[in-house]
Amino acid sequence: MNITSIDPAMLSLELIGGDDRGYDFLTDENIIRLKHLVPEQRVLSIYLDIRPETMADKPVMLRYKQGMEEIRNSAADGWSHEERVLFDALTEDIGKKIEKILQNPSGKGMALFASPSRVQPKKGRVEYQQCLQFSLPEAPADLIQWGDAPALTPLLILRDEYPETGVVLFDRERVRFFLHYMGEAAEYSINLINPDRVAQGKAHLWHGYGEHNHHNWQEEHYRRYLRQAALAVAKIGDKAGWKWLILASPDKKESGHLKDHLPLIWQESVIGTATLPMTASLAEVRDAASPLVAEAERREEAQMLATWEGEMKKPDGRAVAGIADTVQAAMQYRVLTLIAEEGFTRQGWKCSACNGLVADLMDTPPGECPYCGSDAFARYPDIVGDLAVRVISSGGTVEIIHDPDNRKKAHDLGMVGGLLRY
Repeated sequence: MNITSIDPAMLSLELIGGDDRGYDFLTDENIIRLKHLVPEQRVLSIYLDIRPETMADKPVMLRYKQGMEEIRNSAADGWSHEERVLFDALTEDIGKKIEKILQNPSGKGMALFASPSRVQPKKGRVEYQQCLQFSLPEAPADLIQWGDAPALTPLLILRDEYPETGVVLFDRERVRFFLHYMGEAAEYSINLINPDRVAQGKAHLWHGYGEHNHHNWQEEHYRRYLRQAALAVAKIGDKAGWKWLILASPDKKESGHLKDHLPLIWQESVIGTATLPMTASLAEVRDAASPLVAEAERREEAQMLATWEGEMKKPDGRAVAGIADTVQAAMQYRVLTLIAEEGFTRQGWKCSACNGLVADLMDTPPGECPYCGSDAFARYPDIVGDLAVRVISSGGTVEIIHDPDNRKKAHDLGMVGGLLRY
């Protein structure tokens, strides 16, 4: 395709994953879809580590059956006969689904969310309101939960850990576009050609003045090509929603040439350069981009914590810290960026009337809902995950702090908090 004729509407992914560790690209839409699930019964949330070394030591099906048995033993006394029949049928049916997944496993972990609607005991058949499965690029801690809402915090951590990063590989003749996301690489189907590329070989050129002019002509056309390529990068990056940008070229000296021609906003998004052949595979692109993305994420965490701390020190700073104030601000849709230390969870109360959240600062629910006045509450296992989804749904972002040094800083600041809109 000629570099001047690019149509962003044609943008599409050609391939996901570059080796046998393929997985699903998680998006905010996936998470919001799960968040909006209103189960007819309850919803089963499963996260399992399926790395070969883990499965060799602790078989997946053994871990699954133990988790389901613990749920049944802890709650069965309070269940009706119908609930026990449903759960037992669900246990068997989901077990079959997991066994099928393990026949051709992908990724390092799996997540599965199942909301059964009814069971036909005689046929041994379970009908689902919704049943979703994701292959994950990182191994999660095993979690099996049977509750009123899906457990989303592990997905949110993965979503935060892997921002969408564009990788642009170019030389003097063409440009290839890649997406680095969740530890893997995918290539866009657009492959741009320099319309002014110069045929190789100079045997026909005169030496001296003629050769000098030809060199200048080549360099001017190269600069024009870079300007056109920069315009294409901006179009594709805007369409694809890249957060960061990595520039790569076979010639280390030329890797940064394109940056000077990019719009300022995209110049500021460049997190590094790489040296790669134009024939680079997806695995080579992934391996070159991953350390640059990891370092950019570490820097961003540190900057976010510094901003959070600075706002907290101001008399009228736009920030909150601590679970109670953060919950209140999130319920008022004031949180622009939710910040939480990795692994931080907190039980809470959810109003049965308006779904309002209240931090679990006492062992008993509050007398009435601060949002609607109802006195009907249900204990909620992890309100941090719910807060994250609420922030995303309102157009905000979530920053989970992973780096050890940054985590210590986040812990000292209150473990959870946020930057506010107002």
